[in-house]
Formats: sequence, C-alpha cells, structure tokens
Amino acid sequence: MIWAGAFLLIISCGGLGLYMASRIRKRPEELRACLTALTLLDTEITWGVTPLPEAFGILRERTEKPWALFFGELEERLQKGEGAYEAWNDTIAQQMKSFCLKPEDWQVIKDVGKGLGRSDRQEQHKQIELVKQQLTIIREDASEWAGKQAKMWSYLGFLGGIAGVLFLI
Repeated sequence: MIWAGAFLLIISCGGLGLYMASRIRKRPEELRACLTALTLLDTEITWGVTPLPEAFGILRERTEKPWALFFGELEERLQKGEGAYEAWNDTIAQQMKSFCLKPEDWQVIKDVGKGLGRSDRQEQHKQIELVKQQLTIIREDASEWAGKQAKMWSYLGFLGGIAGVLFLI
C-alpha cells in the first residue's frame, strides 16, 4: 500500500512538471502563429483592402486555435458595431487565459490595436510591421528560454515527487 502511494505521488508530481513544461513549450509556437496571423492581417489590409470584420473572418478561418477563437471574437465584436481599438483590447483581456503567452507579450500585441481602423492602410501597415519585428525578437528569446525551462520543469516534477516520497518515509 505504501509503495502504491509513493508511486502515485511520483507520477502526480511528474505529471504536473510535464504539464508545466508543455505550457512553456507552447509560448514560442503561439508567438509564431501570431506572427503568421499578423502577416495575413497586413496583407488583407494593405493589398486586399479588406474591411476589418471581413479580414478577421478570414484570419479566423486560416489560423488554428486559440488564435482562430481570438479572431472570431474580434469579427463578432466589429460586426456588432464596436470600435476596432476597444474590440482588440477587450478581446485580449478575455482571451488571455486561453494562451500561454506572458503579459509582456500581450503588451506588444496590444500595440496592433492602436492603429486599426483609425489610420490609413500605410500607417496600419507600419504599425503591424513594427509589432512583427518586436514579436520576432520576443519569439527568439522565448524559444531559448523554453528549451531550458521546459527541461527543468520536467525533471523538477519527478524529482520533487521522489523527494516527497523520501520525506514521507
């Protein structure tokens, strides 16, 4: 009976460590998907001269979860008549929990909303390009950080479980 409890403690702590490691590994992937989505948005605004609600609908179809849900909500808000800047910020506030991004990542992403619908296509293009450059730098740093931290959390979970068993015995 004691061995079963010890095994269960090690597995549960290890599982928690693996869960944390998977969330850490998702951050660079989500940043990459955001960069791709912003490139599509820029193309739709600059070259396609697509209205924002329609552009967000296209992004909803072309991106994967959780970004598809993000752009779907933006599309709905704009179709209801909400302003682009308010819709962008409110959607970020509601959707943050669905992502593995850090608050500093969201601060950069919020900058996209400042020019949406308020300025001409060229200014929106410049704003999106600036955010893409910042996100590229963040993504590179996040990839390095994720490699180290994910491995640490994986080991830490199992070692913490073993330490807990030793402490209880």
